[in-house]
Amino acid sequence: MFKNHNLSNKTLLTVEIAIAIAFSFLPLFFTFPYKINLYLTWEGAYRIYIGQFPFRDFGMPLGYGFWLIPALFFKIFGPFMSSLIKAQVFINLLSLLAVHSIFRVFEIKPGIRVIGILFFSLSFVFIHFWPWYNHTVFVYELIGVAFILQAIIKKGNYAIIQLILGALFIFLSLFTKQDIGGIAMLFAFTLLLVNDLMEGNYKYIIIYTLAFVVIGFLIILPLTFYDFGYWFNYAQAPHGTRIALLDLLDTIFSDSSLIMRLYLTALVIFIVYQWQTGNRLPEWDKKQILFLLFTIGIIVQPLIAQLTTYIPENSHYYYHAFVFTFFLSQLKSIPFQKSSILLGMIFLIFLLWSQDYWRYANRIAARIFKIEQNVDYNYVSKKTWKLKEENKPDSDRSEWKTTPFRSLDNVMLPESTIEGIKELKAKWSGKSGLKVLNMSELPQLAYEIGYEPLHGQYQPLWFHRNVAFFQREVDNTCRAIVNGEYELALFEVIPNLNRFYPPSVRTCLQENYKLVKTIKAPRIPEDAIIEIYERKN
Repeated sequence: MFKNHNLSNKTLLTVEIAIAIAFSFLPLFFTFPYKINLYLTWEGAYRIYIGQFPFRDFGMPLGYGFWLIPALFFKIFGPFMSSLIKAQVFINLLSLLAVHSIFRVFEIKPGIRVIGILFFSLSFVFIHFWPWYNHTVFVYELIGVAFILQAIIKKGNYAIIQLILGALFIFLSLFTKQDIGGIAMLFAFTLLLVNDLMEGNYKYIIIYTLAFVVIGFLIILPLTFYDFGYWFNYAQAPHGTRIALLDLLDTIFSDSSLIMRLYLTALVIFIVYQWQTGNRLPEWDKKQILFLLFTIGIIVQPLIAQLTTYIPENSHYYYHAFVFTFFLSQLKSIPFQKSSILLGMIFLIFLLWSQDYWRYANRIAARIFKIEQNVDYNYVSKKTWKLKEENKPDSDRSEWKTTPFRSLDNVMLPESTIEGIKELKAKWSGKSGLKVLNMSELPQLAYEIGYEPLHGQYQPLWFHRNVAFFQREVDNTCRAIVNGEYELALFEVIPNLNRFYPPSVRTCLQENYKLVKTIKAPRIPEDAIIEIYERKN
């Protein structure tokens, strides 16, 4: 018979650690289809792995904070896709450690911490198998805020060191992606300012600000000897800001922001209720006020950030766990450490946040129990009310195969892509000084064939039109094509994107090089192709 008893703090901590480890290490046990944007993660890490340095050997509109951890794991395990999965395991563990630290500094009870860690794992860790800067930028922010909160609330012997570390990670957040990193910088500053205003002493914000400025100076100064001012996007030409007032308002008041507006409304109602019952905000202790401010900030951030960071849609789902934990922590009379209550809450969390794991469980259950659902268009139902598009490109990746290539381990690619890589390796491997223009999502060819990626302070890391590849780069590339500087060139055509790779470069290749083969690009829908060109004799 199940006994309902209070779980000890040690037991609850063990459960918390087990949840963190289980969700973090899960990606190590699966093989995944190649995913969009993985090429960028791999190429930046690979360039650093072979000794190239950001802005000296390649330019980009971001800082290099995102690529530090993937490059480190390339150094340890080699430049393979499996190394990126290991890097993401490490990043996920860091994020959960930061969440745990924040919960502890706000003195969240162990039972509620378990629920909060589970919710964070389901809503934010579970969906991230690969490193991506839209995720890493927030992880750096979480770590930075965790150090800052430790310094200003715990006030231990290492408070100054914690403030300096907080400044370092907030700067890394800014130097990973300017939009979310910029909000993180303001968020951290606001927490420090409110804390110092309540204490009437401004030493913490002064120490933090000095540390942030010094760290930024030391990191950026060496980069100014190269073309950093051109590449790094601070809204100067030829870059764009991606921000317009009407777009921002549209984002805030759109359907996608409904849950955030509901959360903010709930917080306002909570504050009013507390005020009406005699627990007025000015009478709260500092820790309560900072927890409320932290929760509000963690909601407002994605409300703004989704304007500029709009893919994937679930990249901002970190806030749910913190809001849920805040409200649970106000329910003082419920003993969440009781086994029956804790198990009930865990069940509710899985029920509440089921959409991500159900996508996989649905397929697994259908396969195990041999369930087949026949779709009959003679009847009107959820799946038949609209006719299927006849000529729509395939998007299920069911025919993709695991690859025999070392740098592409643990991933699946279209068979056409695999065969194309085999042919390229057979023809070009071992050729000394091979110069390749690779405008595709297969940067791993550099490792497989054995050439060094193009480098120099005017060479972009990637070729996204008007994001990292501007008219200057178009002109330089076309000039090199006309001069026959590349022996081999690859150009990817993606019909459903807005001229991702500049069509003018493709025209230069068509006019000056010989098209020898076309293969499928490693993305869905499967209408994107990679054209392979060779220099004319």
